[in-house]
Amino acid sequence: MIHAERVRMGDWHKEIREVTKQLDRTNVRILSAMWRYGPRNLLEVSRRTRIPFTSVYHRVGKLEAKSNRIAVLIPHVAGLGLMRVGVFVLAKPGLEEKVTLALKIPNYCRCVNRCEGQFSHFSVQVVPVKFLKQFKQYIKRLLQLGLIAKFSIIPTGEFVPNFSNFDYYNPVNGEWTFQWERWLKVLNRVPTLTIEDPPSYEVRADKKDILIVRELEKNGRTSFADLAPLLGISLQGVKYHYDKKLVPAGIVKYFGFDLLPFPEELSAQHEILVNFKNAREMNKFYSLVSELFFVRGVAKVLRQDALLVRTYIPQNQISNLFTFLSVMAQEGRVESYSAIRQTFVPRYPEAISYELYDKETGWNFDLKRYMADLSKLARARVIHRRV
Repeated sequence: MIHAERVRMGDWHKEIREVTKQLDRTNVRILSAMWRYGPRNLLEVSRRTRIPFTSVYHRVGKLEAKSNRIAVLIPHVAGLGLMRVGVFVLAKPGLEEKVTLALKIPNYCRCVNRCEGQFSHFSVQVVPVKFLKQFKQYIKRLLQLGLIAKFSIIPTGEFVPNFSNFDYYNPVNGEWTFQWERWLKVLNRVPTLTIEDPPSYEVRADKKDILIVRELEKNGRTSFADLAPLLGISLQGVKYHYDKKLVPAGIVKYFGFDLLPFPEELSAQHEILVNFKNAREMNKFYSLVSELFFVRGVAKVLRQDALLVRTYIPQNQISNLFTFLSVMAQEGRVESYSAIRQTFVPRYPEAISYELYDKETGWNFDLKRYMADLSKLARARVIHRRV
């Protein structure tokens, strides 16, 4: 059932003050160092910033207390034999809740967000490469059962998270500067970075490695001492798996930060599919992303010169964002773009389904059972959760 809700406008102002307080000058230095040198070693952060360790420790603790974490691992899933897939669906009216549940049934779902635009849901799935065909059959079944009116499946490479570039932030007055004209000019430069499809999907991890990945996706600063009992090995054993296997394999490379630069109530999150004229123009944009503090991350569409770009931006800059994309099209850099507006939860993906991996047979994908569960869901009475 949908219940009555009260919204206090004063709470929005409180949230604005809270965000500004969190992003004071010292916290900005700490967070920037954690992004550059890793969120797990606060001693290194202290050394690099020349901020006393006790101050770093207590400030990070306060930030973590807000959501029980500050950083999460964003693993390179290709090294686990998984492919990242974006799934866009339009639910039939009144069946939105069922579609949300249906997208979660295979248990390879990272997140399901409701959205506005030509689709009602956007979901990120990480699917075993050898079962990609079966996964597509499962999504097609939603259409056959009348749960959805249409769908689009977009296989992508890795999600590369971006960090809020505080060079554009004034911590004294809490002001961000959106230098749209400057960023358009930067696109004339030679690209300094390239984004490519994963070279392979060879599994470069064992079950213990995958368990470590799962726990670090929940909290990127979970200690090795806390992980050891879960794995049933010594602290040194955990360190071996992390330093000698996961890091060299490239599975542990990026961490996302669970801290938003703008208040949620005054901001919007979009997933934008941008089709570039060629790979060079795509890489010019990709090289610029580190300056675009409103971009949360990007993923390359496989075998195309296209990116899925996730943005998080104040409401009053949405028009400028799409003008920016329009100018890129006018200049011949972009062939097309389309966007959906998403809800905010979850900010980062759910943890990987460790239990679906078998050390002998690899990843499991029980299509028959998933189809049976889906049919049962389709027949069930719609029960709306509180919103």
